[in-house]
Amino acid sequence: MNSVSELKRDLVSACRILCEQKLVEGFGHVSARLPDSESFLLTPRISLALVEETDLLSLNLDGKVVEGHHPLPFEASLHTSIMKSKPTVNAITRIHARVANMFSVTDRKLEPVHNHGSFFAGGVPVFKRPDLISTAELGAQMTYELGDHPAILLRGNGQVTVGRTIPEAVMMAIYLEEAAAMLHGALQIGIPIPLSASESKQRRIEALPPVDLERAWNFFKGRAERSFSS
Repeated sequence: MNSVSELKRDLVSACRILCEQKLVEGFGHVSARLPDSESFLLTPRISLALVEETDLLSLNLDGKVVEGHHPLPFEASLHTSIMKSKPTVNAITRIHARVANMFSVTDRKLEPVHNHGSFFAGGVPVFKRPDLISTAELGAQMTYELGDHPAILLRGNGQVTVGRTIPEAVMMAIYLEEAAAMLHGALQIGIPIPLSASESKQRRIEALPPVDLERAWNFFKGRAERSFSS
């Protein structure tokens, strides 16, 4: 587990990346579990493009603010529920990817058709209620539907991705929109051929080892830093 200072830096980098990739525009939030495992960092109720380390909130697993002075995001319960129920999840993104959103309002399953999509083998689950995840009850229901998947679509209202690290959760957000765009494009010209479970597993082992996920994170991090400094 990284130090608190490292987590804060990475969380701000995550905000910058998600903005630069247009996966959030004005709305959205990101969280990361702290080393004590009993609390987590959460971005406040301000645009992710404006978040600085000093703005970050610390919450316990009951959703109470331990440190910080900004208002909580309206959907703070979403983060609390996942952090409390899934100890292997250490980071969460709440985004609004546009192509992926299309699959949340149709009966077409978002399933993988290319290498980066292999993380979503079997299809991405959909939380079918259109409500914002603003209560513990809704958070628990959404977390149940998420299961062991790296992402879930919220009907007509964006997506959630999770990871063992901040880079992993962010790359799941980027790969989710890429998978949606690939499938959407394929649907325009023919009948998509989804990757099977075994094909997806092999692609993750051979083409997408952890070192390459870290490589991708560093690329998008550098790109976002250049964009925000210009």
